[in-house]
Amino acid sequence: MEEVEKLIAEVLGCHPRAEQAGALCALGEELSMNGELVSALACFDRAVRIDVRSPTAWCGRAEVLARQGRQGEAVGCLERALDAKPGFARALLLKGDLLRKMGHREEALGCYEKAVQSMPDLVGAWFSRAALLYELDRRQEARAAISRFVELAPADHPEIIGARMMQAELGLATQPPAHAKKASRKSVRRSSRSIPAATRRKGEPSAKASEPPAKASEPPPAESRPLKNSVRAAADKRAVPVGEVGDEEEAVFILVREMLVAARHVEALRKLEPIVQRCPRSVEAWLLRARILLALEQYDAALSSIERVLGLDAKNLDGARLLARLLSAMKKDQRALEAADRVVALVPDDPDAHRVRGDCLVTLMRPAEAAVAFEKVIHHRPADAAAWLALGRALRQVRKPAMARMALMKAIALGETSSLPSVVEQANEVLAKLPPE
Repeated sequence: MEEVEKLIAEVLGCHPRAEQAGALCALGEELSMNGELVSALACFDRAVRIDVRSPTAWCGRAEVLARQGRQGEAVGCLERALDAKPGFARALLLKGDLLRKMGHREEALGCYEKAVQSMPDLVGAWFSRAALLYELDRRQEARAAISRFVELAPADHPEIIGARMMQAELGLATQPPAHAKKASRKSVRRSSRSIPAATRRKGEPSAKASEPPAKASEPPPAESRPLKNSVRAAADKRAVPVGEVGDEEEAVFILVREMLVAARHVEALRKLEPIVQRCPRSVEAWLLRARILLALEQYDAALSSIERVLGLDAKNLDGARLLARLLSAMKKDQRALEAADRVVALVPDDPDAHRVRGDCLVTLMRPAEAAVAFEKVIHHRPADAAAWLALGRALRQVRKPAMARMALMKAIALGETSSLPSVVEQANEVLAKLPPE
């Protein structure tokens, strides 16, 4: 404990007060990965004392407690995390897993549902949800969930074999998803889009596989811990040389994308930061950094990263999409609308941009235009229950009750099919406000 207290003091000395809780969380996750659970718990304890409203700190503490077999305490920490951030997907997924182990299966299912609503591409939540639905013999919903998992998961995901077996038992075809096709290294380098890990060349090792395994019998020496190196680098204020993106950086990008999909945001950011410093002209590095910071709700830092992306490549489509999402999350609706309009000008059929447009137009009290935007989302995603709900609300605002009723009934039907009770509940609430037929 004396060693970790020294390391905590070193972290606190290198960061201003506003950043100390986040730095301690990063240290706690590093120690937890190395199996040093007592030291990791000390870091998260100090983090929650510094910022009692930090969902990341409470969630990290819960993960350590769960690994120590202290499930009740872990669930309590997750409640604190969700009080601070109700839609925190990482906490919802872990809470669902713990409740499922404790035998509270319906409550666990509710957690998984909220997790995928908050973060629709959270791979682990889709698999856990599918497995639980399968246990409950809700086969139709399990089919939809496991199909979504297979669509999102990288080809080397540890649960992919189990998912294929579940698909076969549920009577689903098991062809590989489109994103599992090969991609050449040249195309990866040229593209600024987020490429799934499944696009590695056949036989090319993953970033995880390239790292030497840590010995289980002893913790890694202090000199080998990346976080400690980063702390000392910050203290020394050393300049990082500018370099070109090569094989090593591409391997890190693959690993960071996998961490992002798994909601391991703090860990992903720590992995990515040295690349951003070493390769400041890498569009992909800044784009990944922006995605992570947006997920962590560090909006100002995310905006700075997106500005770097667009400064390096003014026509970058992914950067433009992310800018629209970020400005919407920051409640800067007029600017978000303008950003989404720029995306639509380049890609008229982009459903994500139309969804941002619709949400902004509702906030700006322009429901008729919002309804048109939501209709365009539905045209490309006819099974999107949330989009049907948004359309129903907009149509009610423009006093088209019959059309609103049809949209809301569709939202309810899709919500029930996809096991999204919150969508069903909200749609019923809006339906109750419509005048009788």
